[in-house]
Amino acid sequence: MSAKNLHLSQSVDRNLSKLPKHIQKKIISSFDKIMQNPVSGIKLHGELKNYYKFRVGDYRIVYGFSARESLIEIVKIEHRQGVYK
Repeated sequence: MSAKNLHLSQSVDRNLSKLPKHIQKKIISSFDKIMQNPVSGIKLHGELKNYYKFRVGDYRIVYGFSARESLIEIVKIEHRQGVYK
């Protein structure tokens, strides 16, 4: 199962641009992995139960996946210490 579309919210786009360039490159290359297999991330619980997380070093990508629309929506990219707050 793969996804055809990837959407980043405005806040994610802003946060990503503030990260160091080497971290940005790692995160952007992770988008391809997520698109190839959207359910490869770890399913979250609680308030984020409809989302997955994907680990990139000390950073986490939190995203939702709609198989019907073949869409991945990236909702957060933050350091692991603050991503779930």
